[in-house]
Amino acid sequence: MLSFAEGEVTKLRREFKRVLDGPEAAAVCARLSQELGGCLPPPTRIVSVYFDKQGYPLAERAMLTPDNCLKVRTKEYSPDVGAGGRERVVLEVKRERGGLTQKRRVWVPRAELGRAIRGGVSLLPLIAGGSLTPVLAVTYRRHVYQVSQSWRVTVDRNIGFHEVSPELALSPTALTVERLGLPVWEDSRVVLEVKHLGAELPEWLAALNPGGAPAYSKFAEGMARVHAFAAAGVGVARG
Repeated sequence: MLSFAEGEVTKLRREFKRVLDGPEAAAVCARLSQELGGCLPPPTRIVSVYFDKQGYPLAERAMLTPDNCLKVRTKEYSPDVGAGGRERVVLEVKRERGGLTQKRRVWVPRAELGRAIRGGVSLLPLIAGGSLTPVLAVTYRRHVYQVSQSWRVTVDRNIGFHEVSPELALSPTALTVERLGLPVWEDSRVVLEVKHLGAELPEWLAALNPGGAPAYSKFAEGMARVHAFAAAGVGVARG
């Protein structure tokens, strides 16, 4: 298996998403498994927490201008390959602009997350200032299909949107699905995301590009479900 978590396709890439029902997703995953020589990658359980400022300006941008927005979030992986028994999270700033997605991420020990969020860290200066607060938790099960260093496909299922408190989000203890409890809303659809460096994709995979179809954002969708949030009367993009 290729190492993908900190590769170039994570830091700067082009991407597109498709929202699929069960049979569609099964067919695409079968084709992706063929690309991997018949292998089915093991699933990873991900717990992500999104942060925003007073008045929800980041959520508003994600909803009004999904092609020009900024997201601040943490992610925890189970299993977390490479953690070495330590409880840690990825603190991430994701900027989407003009078809390009850029990420800056840093691994933070769980016990130091609160301090990192409050004071910012040198690798993520955009979050400095201490005005961010957790507004949404999202849980999902992910399969990652990666054949080369230049492109990969992630497939997310069982997407749940949860309320989250600062005490839970910034706790020194790992944030798990069990600690969050039942979701406010669970999306029965499957979200497929193709991430690439501009390299030529297999023809069948490139054909999945939805072009002008509405984008899917876990942040925007979750804010609408958990907080009944809509920006200036704009609803959540549906795929």
